[in-house]
Amino acid sequence: MLRLLSGLLAFAAIMPLCEAEDTDSVALKYRSYRNWSLKLPTEKWFAVKEGIRLAHAGDALFGFEFSGTNLKVDTNGDGELDRTIKALVDPKTQVSTTRVILNGEDSSGKPFRYAARLRNDADGWEWAPGGAMAGLIQTAAGPVPVKLIDQDGNGKFNDIGSDAMIVGNTDHAMMLSTTVFVDDKLQQLDITDDGASFTLSPYTGPTSEIDMSTSFNSKAVLLSSVILSSDRKHSFDIGAIDGPVRVPAGKYTVVSGIVGLGQHRVTIKAGKMKPLKLVADRSKKFDWGGPVSSEFKFARVGDQIQFSPKTIWYFGKAGEQYTGWLPIGKSPEFKVVDAETQVVLEVAILPGSC
Repeated sequence: MLRLLSGLLAFAAIMPLCEAEDTDSVALKYRSYRNWSLKLPTEKWFAVKEGIRLAHAGDALFGFEFSGTNLKVDTNGDGELDRTIKALVDPKTQVSTTRVILNGEDSSGKPFRYAARLRNDADGWEWAPGGAMAGLIQTAAGPVPVKLIDQDGNGKFNDIGSDAMIVGNTDHAMMLSTTVFVDDKLQQLDITDDGASFTLSPYTGPTSEIDMSTSFNSKAVLLSSVILSSDRKHSFDIGAIDGPVRVPAGKYTVVSGIVGLGQHRVTIKAGKMKPLKLVADRSKKFDWGGPVSSEFKFARVGDQIQFSPKTIWYFGKAGEQYTGWLPIGKSPEFKVVDAETQVVLEVAILPGSC
């Protein structure tokens, strides 16, 4: 059975195909997303200021001009503001959002398209990538969707360890890696400079085995767990995989993760977690998750102690940090203890917890 580190196999819309075992080459085509649902491991929003800088033949800047919720955009990079866009304003958050498609030619004269998401919040106008280079890997079990995302926003899709990629029918991305699992095999991935294709070949380096799923202690489901090697060459999303997974040996850190319970989601960050040392030809079972401890700031107001849910930090057994923890159920107890006598001075609860 085909096993992918980032999701389940699914058939997708007709895209460029290739035989991984025969030619080991996959062609990619740019695709923009009107409704963005991709979850990037280290997503960044970039200040727009005077425009979006993407290297192209005409200039380094696609200019913008703002007037309230209206935007004038130089969509083809010729220095002229040729399109006016009216952003949508969320009535609850008052955040303005829209998207734009930029067109131009690269340094070699080839035409390109680039979608950008835009928002205007407390930090001003910001943008983030709104598209990906997409294709299909042909395997014995059927075609496997793949996407490369320009996570660092420089207009390129081949920045190993900085950009992002998705393999399989999932919205959860890992960091762009030189290795990937396809058809239950660890493959070496080489991307062309223009990001228009990549080749696959068997990985022949030393490997180690890691299990991060069976020992994760939580009532919630581990949906994603992205690890990245210290040299930034290897990244995998192994959160949805049951049991051990064999990856290139080396030192890894957890970049991001997501746990879910019903419709609720909590994000995982490295926090205080130490790097994972995966020794060649050895197996490691990673013990993490609950019980969860917390740290919080408080203030003394008269004879009361006050603190806010916004100044509470939650850490798992291995030091991983959980963020976005919203109250939805029974609250944990927060005890204020005298440092000398260890006597409990106060016991506080929140309206609930997840």
